[in-house]
Amino acid sequence: MLLSAPAPAGAEGGGLTWLGYDQAAELARQTPRPIVLFFSAPWCYLCKKMQRLVFSDPALAGRLQKQAYPVLVDVTKQPRLMEVYEIKQVPTTIFLDLNGKPVLRLTGYQNRSTLGRALMFVTMGHHHRMSWEAFFDSP
Repeated sequence: MLLSAPAPAGAEGGGLTWLGYDQAAELARQTPRPIVLFFSAPWCYLCKKMQRLVFSDPALAGRLQKQAYPVLVDVTKQPRLMEVYEIKQVPTTIFLDLNGKPVLRLTGYQNRSTLGRALMFVTMGHHHRMSWEAFFDSP
């Protein structure tokens, strides 16, 4: 279930053009794609590290822009989303399916490879057939 919340639409950060939450929800209604929520905070070292080293990667950023709607959620400005998605720590990355249902939650720092695999897991529909752990461990 997607909720309405203010967000900095079109915010730039780490090689991606981040969308606001409402903007991503509207785009997903028009052209269905998964939504990727990246929960972050200004004081979070690992969040900044992910933006600097992971989301700045041109290949990953390009895939995220084409295959999903990336949303940067600053938990200090959007505490309601933090409550809705039960965020206990940042960084946390949540992948929503085409119906806006959370299908994968990755807590803590994630490297480019893991985020790329997670994107494939959700966009290719593997989450319907197997667990993340089984997919991640497969060759």
